[in-house]
Amino acid sequence: METQSKIACRDCDCLIMMPEMQINQTLVCPSCSSKQFTTYNRPLDYSISYGLSSLILLVMANSFPFLSFDVQGQIRTITLIQASNDLFIQDFVFLAVLVYIFVLLLPMAYLSLLLILLIPIKFGLKSFFAVSIGRLIGYFRPWIMAEVFIVGVLIALIKVIDLADIIVGFSFWAYIGFAILFTLTANISNRHQLWYWIDHAKR
Repeated sequence: METQSKIACRDCDCLIMMPEMQINQTLVCPSCSSKQFTTYNRPLDYSISYGLSSLILLVMANSFPFLSFDVQGQIRTITLIQASNDLFIQDFVFLAVLVYIFVLLLPMAYLSLLLILLIPIKFGLKSFFAVSIGRLIGYFRPWIMAEVFIVGVLIALIKVIDLADIIVGFSFWAYIGFAILFTLTANISNRHQLWYWIDHAKR
């Protein structure tokens, strides 16, 4: 006789009996009503495609001009990496490190590890160090702040729009596309789904 599986609520640690779920259904904690996860159609395929696309967009966002400022005929163009470097030069060392780690480094590491984990599973190959990779992905996810960075940039642009002509570069749109696809990837490959794949990859 099989024992019905349980999961612990991520917010209140209440043990939840796992029901049989249909596509696009969401599991909600009966104790605190917090959303646990949503089931998706073909989650492995979409996680890989969205993850790979968002990784490509992140690389592109670091390869072209992000924003240009035209002040009285003088044009200054910056890239994402230059933005972090400029903060460092202006002695905002801690802020520069935060921008570099949480906006650039961690998203790239998260997506790379996710693809390293999921692509072998997709093709029925043995996924080495799957448990360790899954733990790293779980550690990285809460600290990735792509959406917060976009909001911060938009607020900053509103404040300086009267002081200079702003030219939005290709990297700006690439990063917005990355943020959208990254959010989709993280939602589809949620914690429950990720460990389901890892568990079946070990068998």
